[in-house]
Amino acid sequence: MKVSSVFHPAVTCLGPDASLSEAASLMRAGEFGSIAIYEGDRLAGILTETDMVRAVADHREPASTKVSNYMSREPVTAGLDEDSMEVAERMVRNGCRHLPVVEQGRLVGMVSARDLLQIEAWPPARQSATTGVASIEHPVRPRRRPRLQA
Repeated sequence: MKVSSVFHPAVTCLGPDASLSEAASLMRAGEFGSIAIYEGDRLAGILTETDMVRAVADHREPASTKVSNYMSREPVTAGLDEDSMEVAERMVRNGCRHLPVVEQGRLVGMVSARDLLQIEAWPPARQSATTGVASIEHPVRPRRRPRLQA
């Protein structure tokens, strides 16, 4: 299966001078595990949950610390036409859980390890008897995690 079948086309982006507080607010509001960092018209990096944890462990002040201090520069990327299992292997080799998806050098979305795991966990493709075209019927997947009550 191609990355184009599983990636998320909506991507939240920030500039390198944004604060970790701004990034954390966006990540929480959208329940994102990563944010693309743009400098001018190019993808400069990616800021992930792991990067945020590292900043907290370093006792950095989120409101005054720039994302450029903790983002991963020149991130590993995936292409729309790449095989999803090859991309999953790349994630494992590079120790990352989120990859920006690019097409002709432009950011078009994000793919996560969770997206790729769902390929294996969900029902296989079914071939239509009338058209011969394979399709995958996925149940609607919740994007929100359950919240614990105090």
